[in-house]
Amino acid sequence: MTAKVPVVTAISSGKGGVGKTFVAINLAACLAQIGKKVLMVDCDLGLANIDIMLGLNPTHTLKDIAFGNLTAKEVLLTTPGGFDLVPASSGVKEMAQLIFENIDRIKKAIQEISSDYDHIILDTGAGISETVLQFNLFADHNIIVLNRELTSLTDAYATIKVIFQMFGKNHFELIINSAHNTGEAIKIFNHLDSICHKFLGISLSYLGHISYDESVPRSIMKQSILSLAFPQSTPAQNCAAIARKMAEEFK
Repeated sequence: MTAKVPVVTAISSGKGGVGKTFVAINLAACLAQIGKKVLMVDCDLGLANIDIMLGLNPTHTLKDIAFGNLTAKEVLLTTPGGFDLVPASSGVKEMAQLIFENIDRIKKAIQEISSDYDHIILDTGAGISETVLQFNLFADHNIIVLNRELTSLTDAYATIKVIFQMFGKNHFELIINSAHNTGEAIKIFNHLDSICHKFLGISLSYLGHISYDESVPRSIMKQSILSLAFPQSTPAQNCAAIARKMAEEFK
């Protein structure tokens, strides 16, 4: 019997504070809700916060894989969102400055359990550190999250540029977070798409947007998943639509 080959997706952003981790968590939950087996890996190795956002208290983290002898299966947690999580550690200097050997150990640990899943989501750190780049190289699909801030757009372009020039990856999916409406999201996407086409010779793909709404900060404060806390909210419906698109198109 042929082992299942999951879809590996890296979710990144050019700068912090654009809601990347919120987006990643809720996409994982929405994929689980439509019957997909999902593993999420907190790859923001120096400043991990997925466990905090979900109200979890992990005993072990990626540090025990990178520097210890634990397997991913021994580290992972089951989350309220119906997906599994390999948590990372926060404020650990060694994790913020991993060498290639440690990163490779994490990749191999993920691969060892990959056949148990349909989707593996890597929530990377912001920016273009070596760790972020390596996890983007590891992925089949590369999602970039940005919002309406000018610095978010310029840093998203810088991230795309580096991944393209270093690894030859030329397909990027964009999610516009905290958009006031569809028109604003499309305008932001078109602007970045035109810049990438002009200076890099590549075209981007629009995966969707998540609307600005008070249900988002409320769900974060509750340490709850949006689709569980406020399932009828517009952002929850946005996340569900993006997850359905991922399930249909990501192969």
